Amino acid sequence: MQGNSSDGFTFPYVFRLGFDDMDSIYASTEDFKNMKHRDRTRGLHLLEYFVTRCHQIGVACEAWIKKGDPKEVICHEVKRIQPDLLVVGSRGLGPFQRVFVGTVSEFCVKHAECPVVTIKRRPDETPQDPVDD
Repeated sequence: MQGNSSDGFTFPYVFRLGFDDMDSIYASTEDFKNMKHRDRTRGLHLLEYFVTRCHQIGVACEAWIKKGDPKEVICHEVKRIQPDLLVVGSRGLGPFQRVFVGTVSEFCVKHAECPVVTIKRRPDETPQDPVDD
């Protein structure tokens, strides 16, 4: 891996991934900004879809976008809002990831100050590429 320095920050920009047909891949800081913007846009559309769907079926809900550790932010908002119920999804991390990273849903079950329902996705709903998760 090689790095580049700009404005006093050092960042990697060439990753050697071992593809047979290429030596390396270049990702600029602009590429990372574009990915962050794309992910934020996807998240906003998904959030808008679920809020609209909840309202269509008569379920009261609110949505926010907050910065921080998701499990901490969710539990903080639960304490602030005092909902009747918290529903969280479970991505189905493997045992290695669960031990070292932990999961947001497990943390919320243990720490949220309201009942928590965890929705586990079906195996066929797991993305082929972990990047899409």
